[in-house]
Amino acid sequence: MQPARELRKDHIVLAFFFVTGLTGLAYEVVWIRLLILSFGSTQFAVTTVLSTFMAGLALGSAIFGRVVDRSGHPLRTYAILIVALGAYCVASPLVFSLIKSAYLYASPITGDSTYRAGFEPMQFGLSLLALIVPTTLMGGTLPAVVKHFASTERIGFHIAVPYAVNTLGAVTGCLATGLFSLYYLGVSSTLYLAGAMDIIAGFLLLAFFRHDGARKAGPAPEAIAPCVREADAAKGRLNAFIISAFLLSGFASLAYEVLWTRILSLVLGSSVYAFTIMLSTFLAGIGLGSIAFAPLVDRLRRPVFWFALLEAAIGLFALASIFLYKELPFVFFNLKQAFGERFWLFLVFKFLMAGAVMIVPTLAMGALFPLVNRIYSEGRRSIGKRVGNVYFFNTSGAILGSFAGGFILIPWLGAQNGVVLIAALNMAICISALAFSGLSASWKYRWAAAFAAIYAVTALMLPSWERQAMTTGMYANDYGDTGGKASFRDWDFNDRLLYYNEGLNAVITVRSSGPDGETLTYQANGKQEARSVRGKPPASWTVLGHIPAILHRGDPRDALLIGLGSGVTLGMMELYPFRAFDVVELEPAVVDAARFFSRANNNALEDPRVRLHVTDGRSFLSSIRRKYDVIVSGVSDPWISGVSNLFTYDYFMELKGRLNDGGIVAVWFSNYNSTPEDFKTGLNSFAAAFPHASVWFHFRESLDLVVVGSVGEHPVDMARLRAVFADRGIRESLGSVDINTPYDFFGLYLAGDEDLRKYIGDSVINTDERPVLEFSLPKSLYRKVTGPERVAELLKSADGASPGVVLRGESPGEFYLNLGKSLNQYAFRLEHSRRAFLRSLEFDPGNAEARLYAERLGEELGR
Repeated sequence: MQPARELRKDHIVLAFFFVTGLTGLAYEVVWIRLLILSFGSTQFAVTTVLSTFMAGLALGSAIFGRVVDRSGHPLRTYAILIVALGAYCVASPLVFSLIKSAYLYASPITGDSTYRAGFEPMQFGLSLLALIVPTTLMGGTLPAVVKHFASTERIGFHIAVPYAVNTLGAVTGCLATGLFSLYYLGVSSTLYLAGAMDIIAGFLLLAFFRHDGARKAGPAPEAIAPCVREADAAKGRLNAFIISAFLLSGFASLAYEVLWTRILSLVLGSSVYAFTIMLSTFLAGIGLGSIAFAPLVDRLRRPVFWFALLEAAIGLFALASIFLYKELPFVFFNLKQAFGERFWLFLVFKFLMAGAVMIVPTLAMGALFPLVNRIYSEGRRSIGKRVGNVYFFNTSGAILGSFAGGFILIPWLGAQNGVVLIAALNMAICISALAFSGLSASWKYRWAAAFAAIYAVTALMLPSWERQAMTTGMYANDYGDTGGKASFRDWDFNDRLLYYNEGLNAVITVRSSGPDGETLTYQANGKQEARSVRGKPPASWTVLGHIPAILHRGDPRDALLIGLGSGVTLGMMELYPFRAFDVVELEPAVVDAARFFSRANNNALEDPRVRLHVTDGRSFLSSIRRKYDVIVSGVSDPWISGVSNLFTYDYFMELKGRLNDGGIVAVWFSNYNSTPEDFKTGLNSFAAAFPHASVWFHFRESLDLVVVGSVGEHPVDMARLRAVFADRGIRESLGSVDINTPYDFFGLYLAGDEDLRKYIGDSVINTDERPVLEFSLPKSLYRKVTGPERVAELLKSADGASPGVVLRGESPGEFYLNLGKSLNQYAFRLEHSRRAFLRSLEFDPGNAEARLYAERLGEELGR
C-alpha cells in the first residue's frame, strides 16, 4: 500500500498530466487549423500536417524515453518539457506566420497552366519545421510520467492510468477548444491560454517536487516472473512480434478514424461541432478503455492471448457496426425532428450516435496500450525506453493508417469496404498473436478457426452500402414535416442515383427525380448544392455569373471562379468576352458531376478559355501572382468546416488584393437558418473589406444572395446593360430566369453602400482569428428558415429604389418611370416602385403616367 502522502502526490501529478492532455489537444487543433490556412484544406495538405504532427510525437517518445531512463528525476524532466512546450506555444502565432510567408514565397502555382493539388515536399518540410520541436517535447511527456509511476509489481497499471488520464484530458481539450474556446476567445488567445497553463503547471511541478527523485522499484511479483525468466532469444522474438503487431494495430486505428469520420460526416454533417464530436468520441473510448483495463492488466497470466482477444474485439465490433450504418440517417432524422432546435441536447444525441459506431472498438484500442507495454517491458529500469518504443511504433503505424485511409481505402474501396478490410487486418493480427499466446497447439488452432469463422460469417451477413440512404443529407437538406408517417424510411423520393463518387475530400452525388427524371440535383456529402429542372439553370447560380460581369464598367479580360459546383455560374460567365478563366475546385469528383449539368451550364468545361485547378481556393488565391478583372466565389455554406475559411474578412481582403483596377468581386452568401446577428456579421465581414458593397438576389430563390464588392463604385452603366441585352446568348440566359429587359436587372438589387452599412451597424466581423460564423451558424441549422425576413429587412433599410446608375444621355425621368414599371411586377417591391415614380416626377413634374402610378401605389400602400 502506498502511504497517504505519496498517494496524494500521485494524484497531483495525474492532475497535471490531465492538464497536459487538455492543452496538447488544444495545440493540435489550433496548429493544424493555422497550417491549413497556409497550405489549404485539401486532403493532401491536411494529411501532411497531421502526419508531421504525429511524427514529432513518435520521435519525442523515442528520444525522451531514453533520457528519462538515465535521469534520476523524471518529474523534473516532465516539468521542463511542458514549460518549454508552453513557451513555444505562446510564440507559435509568430512562427506560423513566418511559415506561411515562406510557403507563399516559394509557391508552386503560377496560374499559367492547370494545377492539381498533390503531395508537396514544401508543405511537408515547412510543417516539419513548424511542428517538430513542440511535438517532440509533447511526445516525451508520457515516458517521463510513466517512469515516475512505474514499479515492477504493477507496470501495466502505472502505464494505463497516466495514459488514460492524459487521453481523457485530450477529450476535454477537444471539447473545450471545439465547442467554446475558438469561438469565445479566438485562435491566438486559445494558444496563449494553453501555453500559459503548461508554463504554470511546469513551474508548479518543479516547486512541489523539487526534492523528489525516481521512485524505487519494488520486488517483482510471482505472477510475471515466468515472463521475466524467459530465454533472451524467445523474449526477443516476442518483443519483435508484439512491437510489429502494435505498429499494424496503430495503422488500423487511424485508418478506422478516417473511415468513421467520412461515414459519420454523411450523417452528422461537416460542421466544427460534428468533427469535434467524432474526435472526442474516438479519444474518449481509448481513454476509458485504458482506465477500465488498468486493474486487470498486471494480473493476466497470458497477456499475449489477451492481446489477441482485444484485436479480435476491435475487428469484429468494427465489422458489426456496419449493421448500424444504414439506420443512422433515419435515426438522425427522427432525432432532428424532435430535438433539432435544442442545440446542446441534440449535440448529446450526436455523441451517442458516434459512440454507437466507435465506442467498443476504441475501448479495446485503449486497453491495448498498457497491455503491450506490460508484454514488452523488462522491468522499471528501462521502462522509459520501452514505453517510448511502444509509442513510437504505434504512432508510426498511425501515420501510415491516416494516409492509407484517406488516399487508398476511401477512393478505391469506399468507406464501408475499407472498414471490412481493416477489420480483416485486426483479425490477422489476432490470429498471428495466438502463436505467442502460450496456449497448446490444439487450442491455438481452435481459437484461430473460431475467430476466422466469426469474421467470415459476419462479413457475409453485412448489408450493402446504401448509397441513396447515406447521401440523403439529413443534417442539411430540408425534407419538411414527416407528413404523418411514422418514419423517414416510409417516404418515397423516386430518386435515381446517376453519379456517386467517394472522393478525396467529400462524397459527391448527382440524382435525378420526377416522373421523367427531369430534375437533376448535385450533392456534396449529401447536402444539396444545385438543382436544375429540364436543363434550366438554377436562378441564384445564374445571376452569380451575370451580375459581376455586367457591373464591371470596363472591358473585363481575366476572371477567377472559386468553386465549380454544377458549373452553371461558369457557364454564365463564359457568355461574356473574357480572355481566360481560372477555375478552382477542391474536390476532383465535382468536375465529373458538373458534366451532368451540361444543358444547364452550356457545356462550360469544354470552353478552351478555362484553366481548371483542382486545389484549395484560398491556397490558390494566396499563391497566385496574377490579378483579375472579375472574381467570383461560389462556395457552399460558411458553417461547413474548411469552407468557413472562405467567408472571413481575411479571405475577402485577399480577394480584393487580387483585383485589377476597376475589378469586381462577387460572393455567394447564404440567407437561411441564421439569426439576424449572424446574417449581419457575414455581410459586415465582406463590407469591411470593400469600400463599396452591394447585395443582390433573385426573387425566386430568396435564400441565396449575391454580395458584390469593389474598390471604386460599381454603378450600373445603362449603355453597357443595353449592349449586354443586345447579345442573344446573354439575353436568352437572363430570360431563362425571368430577367427579360434591362430594367428587370434592377429587380435583383437589394441594398448597397450607405443603406447596407446602416443595416449592418456595428456587427461583429468574422475573421481567421475569431471565426464566429463557423461556430454560431450550426446552432441555427434546424431553426425556421429566415430568408424572406432578411430580404424584407434589407429592402426596408434601402432608401434608394436602385443602385447607382450611369445613364449616358438617357432622360432621368424616363429611366425612373421605366424602373418603376419594372419593380411594380413584384408585390414586395411596391414601395420601391412608388419611390421610382416619385423620383421620375422630380425630374419631369409633368409626367402624367408617373404621377398616376405613384398615386395608385400610394393608395394601395396607405401612403
